[in-house]
Amino acid sequence: MKDIWFIYAILLAFPGLILIAVVVKYFEVMKARNWSSVPGIVTVSTSEVRTVKKGVGEDADTEKRNFAKIVYEYKIANHTFHGDRVTIGEDLGNCEVAETIAKYPKGKSVTVYYNPNKRTESVLERDLPPFVWKGALIIVAVLVAMIFGGVIGIEKLSKFMSTMVRNPSEAPFVTGLLAFAFFTALFVYAFQKQASTERRWPVVPGRIESVGVTQFVSHSSDEGRTRDTVMYRPQVVYSYAVAGVTYQGEKISGSDVSSSSETVAKKNAEKYTKGHPVEVHYNPKNAAQSSVDPGMRWAWLLWIIPALFVAGAYLIAR
Repeated sequence: MKDIWFIYAILLAFPGLILIAVVVKYFEVMKARNWSSVPGIVTVSTSEVRTVKKGVGEDADTEKRNFAKIVYEYKIANHTFHGDRVTIGEDLGNCEVAETIAKYPKGKSVTVYYNPNKRTESVLERDLPPFVWKGALIIVAVLVAMIFGGVIGIEKLSKFMSTMVRNPSEAPFVTGLLAFAFFTALFVYAFQKQASTERRWPVVPGRIESVGVTQFVSHSSDEGRTRDTVMYRPQVVYSYAVAGVTYQGEKISGSDVSSSSETVAKKNAEKYTKGHPVEVHYNPKNAAQSSVDPGMRWAWLLWIIPALFVAGAYLIAR
């Protein structure tokens, strides 16, 4: 019984962190509602690319994301201040870039909300859209339901399998293999569906801006010990424009796979040349999301992985 609750505690950590982040953001919004306001004017309205970490730690992998760069000017007691934060929410990049630029063009008069105790701290929008709160709570509820449902379902499946296999003691292991096969199959299906969607995205001309290899450290656990592995990933950056807004991307299907071999990473990067044109597929609903050469011909081979899990379960059951 203790082991089950320990598993629950580990699995519930992720939705718990999301819930904590929602509560922290709620109090931050409540605090901002008491901020003072003053007229301001937008002085910069364009797009920019920033390098964002994808993991935890200084040596984590990074990626380039597109952001709306909105800079505004406001005066308080004859002192001029500048701000660049639009909303009280966190901007993770690659989201509503064109929409934000269109909403706050250069020269537009705006209302600036600033912290009276720290006048350099300001925003243009101090309230989050209602769907943000609802969306976060729905995600937490779905994750919790999936965790409890998954654990209970696996436990019942294990009892059922004990009546099906020749050696009942092997039932938990067979159940685990089938569970791995199921979740792996879901991952492969989602991967192929996304690749198929990207192939149907509109195409615009692009240009290779840089070609190189990025290095990062991958952390994994093995028998209670942390293992660090130096990984290499081709980093091919390209630029493109949609509706007058310039973006950059680095997603090149089939060539941006990480490897522990620097030679392999360099070989994949050398498939592209700086300055050469490329065809860029972009998401019509969010032009900041893009891909070059979407879809991989060998992607169907990924189905071998869940098939191996099923084959292993069958052999052990027999």
